[in-house]
This record gives sequence, C-alpha cells and structure tokens, in this order.
Amino acid sequence: MSLLGTIEEQTTFGFTGRVNILNRSTGQYLGIVLIADGVIVDCTYGGLKAEKALYLALFDDMDHTPLKFIVEPEVVQEEHRNFQLTFEDFKQNSQTLYLKHRESKALKPSMDLRLILDGDFISRGSEVSDSEFKLMNVLTEYSLVSDIYNNCDLYDFEITQVLVSLRKKKAIKVVK
Repeated sequence: MSLLGTIEEQTTFGFTGRVNILNRSTGQYLGIVLIADGVIVDCTYGGLKAEKALYLALFDDMDHTPLKFIVEPEVVQEEHRNFQLTFEDFKQNSQTLYLKHRESKALKPSMDLRLILDGDFISRGSEVSDSEFKLMNVLTEYSLVSDIYNNCDLYDFEITQVLVSLRKKKAIKVVK
C-alpha cells in the first residue's frame, strides 16, 4: 500500500501511533510518520523533519522508491507533536506540491556542485524574495548543492526555483 493510502486508512479511524517507513528491499528504517487522534503531527525521513520530511517521503513513494510502511499503535507524547495536518489537507497540499516537484526535477543542479554568493550582487543591494533570502543564509554556511538541499527549510522544488532565480540575477557563482 502507498504512503498516502496508509495514512488515509489510519487517520480515518482516529489512529494514534507511528507509521514506520522502511526500505522494501533491505528492511532498513528510513523514518516515521506520527499520527495522534487521526491527525498527522510529525515526520522524520531522509534526514529531514516535520512537513518537509512528510512530503519528501510521499514524493519518493510516488516516484517508485521501494518503500514499505509498518503501522504501530503507540502513545504520541505532546512534545512529539510539531504540527497538525488533517488527511484532507495533506492530500490537497500533496497534489499541488507534487506537480511543482515534478516540474522542477529537470532544473535541479548536480549535487556535487559548489556555489558561492557573488559579493557584487550583495553590494548592489538588489531586492530578494523571502525564499531567496532563506537560501542565501544557508549558502553562507554551505557551498555544496547537496548540503543546501539538506539544510534549507524550503521544499526541494522551492530550492531549485530559488537557485535558478538567483543564478539569473547573477547572485551566485559556481565554484570548481
């Protein structure tokens, strides 16, 4: 069963517990989705947390990554509830986000590229969006594209869009 189907089934019955995300081939643990009283309240997957991890797990499942899901009833403590998302909201958001995810895949840069901010861009005082500013903050700490994707709070498709935008504005340079 798919992640979407598993979550729908569990939220319909007001489930409280965890949905373990495992690699179907090896059985390796990859993450969890926490559900409390039929509402999605947290997720960890692929080194990410919260809603970004939830949607990454969903996109991987939809892109045919071999995943399997094991449901375990469990008490979910209040301190483990980092957001609240009904299944209907999750389903609706996932449709919109997945389309954007698919569209941006072709523009995604190589993960081994190194990027730096162009000092001239900063001194010109050019305007940047909130998303561009968030990514520029991450870029001050990490130069490797894979690190940027792993450490930025934006969704992957948003990171791709922002990288393209900043590149067009000549705000970032590729370092060899």
